Amino acid sequence: MAENDTNLLSTHYFDTAAEATEAVRAADLLGLGVALSNRLVPDTDSEDGSLVEEWVVDVFAGIVEAETEAAVA
Repeated sequence: MAENDTNLLSTHYFDTAAEATEAVRAADLLGLGVALSNRLVPDTDSEDGSLVEEWVVDVFAGIVEAETEAAVA
């Protein structure tokens, strides 16, 4: 993804898939590229070390090409 880093406009973090989906749709309407991922992060509202799901939307100036496993290896 190194070549896409120069095209990265912003990164947004969301608590729900619905919020992330709305951001992806907005970027699509503007003709921007996106990369959507999710990850587990520590729950800042809890002291028991539990994790919560976080959705990450990277917005790019152009369409992002999907990486294949062969290209990554």
